[in-house]
Amino acid sequence: MNAVAAFVREADRDRWLATLYAPEPVRPALLAVHALDLELAKVVATTTEPMIGRIRLAWWRERLEALEREVPAQPVLQALAADVLPHGVSGAMLAGFEDAWLALLDGDDTGHIGLRGSAVGRVLAKLLGGDEATGAVLLTNWAAGEMARQGQSAQSVTVPRAAKALRPLAGLAALGRRDVARGGDGPEPRAAAARQWTLLRAALIGR
Repeated sequence: MNAVAAFVREADRDRWLATLYAPEPVRPALLAVHALDLELAKVVATTTEPMIGRIRLAWWRERLEALEREVPAQPVLQALAADVLPHGVSGAMLAGFEDAWLALLDGDDTGHIGLRGSAVGRVLAKLLGGDEATGAVLLTNWAAGEMARQGQSAQSVTVPRAAKALRPLAGLAALGRRDVARGGDGPEPRAAAARQWTLLRAALIGR
């Protein structure tokens, strides 16, 4: 297991397990995208001054926008260049991830959910060969669940059964709906048996 895969497995077992339902050749690309989102989340989580957070996020955006021309000696950026860009995903598309985290820094929880779900969902759907708009809706449910796990108010939406290509994203959407439904009960442990069943069910039936 390479460093990026190990990072995702350690930081977010749900996403690592969901990736295992994707075709093996595309898994490194999916994990690299998740790792990018996790790196940006870490920036915001460890920032005490919003201005410092914006500067750190801007560093990521600049490196992503230039990724086709220059690849820094940073494991996640190297994985994105090697595994994601060859699938037709541009550095500019990945740079759009920053918008979601800027919204959170500004206290816009609802905007954060929509921007995060759309940015991550569209890229993952493209990598999986599925409809990008559907990917955005699925991952917006997941992003809502992530906010709910932080104790913030969030709402999920009903989505149609996902096509086979997007079943790994349907699993994350199902987990998001589960977390929103728990409300104030506190975050359920990641990769708990019930969550693994939720992932398996969504992978089989698409929701």
